[in-house]
Amino acid sequence: MTDSAVKSQSELKRRGTVPPTSADVARRANVSQATVSYVLNNVTSQKISEKTRSAVFRAAEELGYRPNRAAQSLAARASRIALFVVPSAHLGELIVDISSHLTARAAERGVTLIVHFEGAANRSIIDAAQDLRPRVVFSMFGLDDESEAWLSKQKIPVSSLFPTGGLALGMDDPTGSVQVDHLVEKGHSRIAFADTSDPGLAVLSKSRFDLVAQACAEGGLPAPAYGRFRLDASGAAQIVEGWVADGVTAVAAYNDEVAVAVLAGIRRAGLRCPQDLAVIGVDEMAINGSMEPPLSSIAFDTDSLAVEYASALAAILDESTTPPRTIRARDFMRVVERESTA
Repeated sequence: MTDSAVKSQSELKRRGTVPPTSADVARRANVSQATVSYVLNNVTSQKISEKTRSAVFRAAEELGYRPNRAAQSLAARASRIALFVVPSAHLGELIVDISSHLTARAAERGVTLIVHFEGAANRSIIDAAQDLRPRVVFSMFGLDDESEAWLSKQKIPVSSLFPTGGLALGMDDPTGSVQVDHLVEKGHSRIAFADTSDPGLAVLSKSRFDLVAQACAEGGLPAPAYGRFRLDASGAAQIVEGWVADGVTAVAAYNDEVAVAVLAGIRRAGLRCPQDLAVIGVDEMAINGSMEPPLSSIAFDTDSLAVEYASALAAILDESTTPPRTIRARDFMRVVERESTA
């Protein structure tokens, strides 16, 4: 490198436009570059004093140094990439919320999370895995048989978020029972379940319906009425009219978007909410307070859940032997009550 090039790079570093390197950290801490690598990569085979460790960490913080994850992966011959497969289904705001929080929390643990939207062809997951070489692949509801078989052959762990977890932890989805508990508290005893018509959400919607049915049975209530709703609310008025005629007074919807279709059906049928039919959704959309009437919902603390999943991801990548954990999703959710169930 010429003298002018060295001066130019030094000037760029002074201005903060060139990221600091491990060599810069070594100079600031007055140690070797190898020592910086040992400390920042938590190498236990080298004896390094606490004073030296503190000096390295302090220098890295002062310079704003971030380790080059790609270089670390090449050196270790193992990536710290996790592939998150999102199904080709309408998930609304939920997937954006989950993805953003999980990406941020995974990055804090040195894990690069790549969100991959599943296409019509099964090979899309395989092609993405071939290109990215992830250490773990997980999805919302599981993968197709071909993709799972290929990933298994490559010894890449596969898991899913719902309904059973598996990323070194398990999670239930008690939204249905939470909805029923809330409606019973409001005095309702004849409840219906409004399902989504999206076939891509069949796994989770069945789980939520089963929980509504179980909660009704355990509470000594009649089995829930059932209906599928399109998001354009076509046919919704006929469904709610039939429910009200059969004595249904409250609806537990698969999610908030389905709940909005139910509200539209109530209006089109000339009925009132909550006087004729109360409604509660799931996912707490930002627009819920602007509905007419404002929509009650189940809100998730997605950031706290992301912390749990990111820790599990890091444990897999670090080949940790920590025992599996089980989290109670009920601890991460709350009822947001509004006029639709008041």
